[in-house]
Amino acid sequence: MVHALEEIRRLLRPHGTLIDIHPVQEAPFFEVRQQGRVLFAEPEPGYDCDEDVHQADKALARVLKRRLFSLELRREFDFLTYGSSVQELLDFLDEASAFHEGEGIDERESAEEQVLYNRLEEQQRSAGAGVQVVMHERARITRLRPIG
Repeated sequence: MVHALEEIRRLLRPHGTLIDIHPVQEAPFFEVRQQGRVLFAEPEPGYDCDEDVHQADKALARVLKRRLFSLELRREFDFLTYGSSVQELLDFLDEASAFHEGEGIDERESAEEQVLYNRLEEQQRSAGAGVQVVMHERARITRLRPIG
């Protein structure tokens, strides 16, 4: 990843800016919301931060330490994915992560996730109309300027 950042630096126009956005190293959680109120929230079971997230953080730290870029801004923000039902949200997430096919999920983790999805569906049913299911993730945006 450092090599990619070095190449981006080489390709940036003078006074160009690099914007990096990636998830933070904490588990996303699922919520049931109704009229802006959170009725139920629970973290994704068995969450294990992707190695890619660790490597992205390390690569950014390395290019800053080497003074290839200067840090102009770093902020965290909420990234929310909404569904009108648990199944709609899961279908969207499956489609969005289709390129991860074949990585494999162990059976225990899959069973824990199914328990969570069942609880989400029960919360949604008991709350009545106007309910949304939300996957709530934290992400970080970093703005960098090349030095020299």
